[in-house]
Amino acid sequence: MLDYLRNILVNQSDDLAVHWRERVAKYVPDWDESRLHAFVQELMAVLNTFILDQEKQAALQSLDAVFEMYFQSDPDSAETIINSLLIVRYVLLAEMNKREDCAVSTLEIFGFLNDLFNPLIIDAANNYRHAKILNRLPDEFASSCIINLQSLQFAGVGFFIVDAGENIIYWSQGAERIYGMPAHKAIGLHVFEALPEWRSQARLETALNESLQAGVEQELHSVKQRGDNKKLILDIKFVPLLNEEKKLLGCSVLLHDVTELKSRESELHRYEQYFENILNDAADAIILLNENDRITLWNKAAEMVFGHNESEVFGKTLSIIMPDAKQAGNELARMDRLVREKGVIRHHRFQAVARDGRAVLVEITRTALRNQHNDFIGSSVILRDITQQEQLRQQVFQSEKLSAVGTLAAGIAHEVGTPLTSISSLAQILQMKTDNQEFKEKLALIQQSIDRISRTVRTLVDFSRPATEKVEPIYLNNVIDHVLRIIKYDKRLKHQKIVTSLEPNIGVVRASFDQILQGFINICLNAADAMEGKKDGVLEVKTWNNGKYVCVTIRDNGGGIPQKNLRHIFDPFFTTKKNGKGTGLGLWVSYNIVKSFSGDIKVESAPGRGAAFTISLPRMEP
Repeated sequence: MLDYLRNILVNQSDDLAVHWRERVAKYVPDWDESRLHAFVQELMAVLNTFILDQEKQAALQSLDAVFEMYFQSDPDSAETIINSLLIVRYVLLAEMNKREDCAVSTLEIFGFLNDLFNPLIIDAANNYRHAKILNRLPDEFASSCIINLQSLQFAGVGFFIVDAGENIIYWSQGAERIYGMPAHKAIGLHVFEALPEWRSQARLETALNESLQAGVEQELHSVKQRGDNKKLILDIKFVPLLNEEKKLLGCSVLLHDVTELKSRESELHRYEQYFENILNDAADAIILLNENDRITLWNKAAEMVFGHNESEVFGKTLSIIMPDAKQAGNELARMDRLVREKGVIRHHRFQAVARDGRAVLVEITRTALRNQHNDFIGSSVILRDITQQEQLRQQVFQSEKLSAVGTLAAGIAHEVGTPLTSISSLAQILQMKTDNQEFKEKLALIQQSIDRISRTVRTLVDFSRPATEKVEPIYLNNVIDHVLRIIKYDKRLKHQKIVTSLEPNIGVVRASFDQILQGFINICLNAADAMEGKKDGVLEVKTWNNGKYVCVTIRDNGGGIPQKNLRHIFDPFFTTKKNGKGTGLGLWVSYNIVKSFSGDIKVESAPGRGAAFTISLPRMEP
């Protein structure tokens, strides 16, 4: 692009001068055409020296000559020189954009011109602006002021200088704007005479003294009351001024209006507090992930649900709360893909795990976070613990099933009970009247089937109405003794080993002895069925208490329960046994017995590893 620019300067200088002259004219409206033409031609010569000859110092010297010739080195007129140099960039930009085979954008061309002209413009601006100020200052301040003044060319900054006697010797336009006092009134006054409100702010007086006497920079904030009764917050910096011999001459005072900045900081702080309160007070676990799906934020609720604190999980993935590594990898990869494609995942349920190994059923909502360019920069994750909610839902569902079974039981008792009694009576009469042994055996088989149906109906009827058994304090170790005396004669346990571990002094529970006995027998016989055909079967019965509950664990080493069946084992009529082996009511009856006394049953099982039923009943206070 530089070669192309040089070609324009060489071959199109007249056109450039015309366009440049039209734009410079607005800065010197009282000049005649011939003076304006000569001025632009002088600037064209400076431009050729700077760009074609690449001689910045020579170009600056030529500018000084132009400055002297047309403005008599008047500092107030230096802005015309600077503005003319700034505006020629746009003239050159327009010419360079006319090139048809140009492969770069207008923005790139302007960036190139800006970088090219910056060194010349900055040096010229510093020279002329410093000259404007230094012409008004005593000579001994010149070298010190040049260093400090270079940092003042931005909005919102005021500036003034005081000598060693605290008298104002320079007062900038920024200071005029901030304090509403023109320079001709401020210069020559003592600083506290010009700014009487400073006397009421001891910190300002101290900072000024330390700067003038000890040569120490000081910075502080001050509040000024504006004319409209609004407060102005100023950042005030005192900078000692030293000569070449390091002697203190005075100090410069920088005044930066930070009212809006402080207001924004306050607003930002308030929003930060809101955000922090929302995060910490939220009942749901809130997690933020970065673009690599690593945890960057972990709120208090997440700590409570999963047991991990923020320092432990920072930088890790959500696999830390997943129960199985392989499953976690597949599940997280799927969620990562979906959140990038669709932007959000709502109400997705999965089984998580807490730090202590506790299973936590959660509902996740995950939303993609994107920047202004629509680039993916992370995601927010909201996890709701619905474990208790699901348990309550299951309890309601179970209650609804119990209600349905009660209605069914009443109907069965009415519709089936009476015909069964008639059939049973007829079968007994026929048995008494026949002498045919084969016929008697078949009638006996009919009678056994009738008895089996009657037992099933009675069981249903019993649970379709409230229990009337005596409820009293009972000692579960005694119940277990009765259970073992009954089941040891069952043929299914004839070749199996029964092991007991009954902890003494476990306390008592309030229940019906007969009903609890029936429930434990059902669970033990269910375990016997699970070990059928196993030569080394072991039935283990253990009791203990955890302070609040008295617990009984009945464990077998049978074939175990498949995962898909675990949630159905307490459903009425659910069974995996062969036809004629079970009705699917034993565990259902046991479950409802325990629940009727405010207890609970939990099952742990896996295929090939047996099953363990743990019954918990509330322990009575001594």
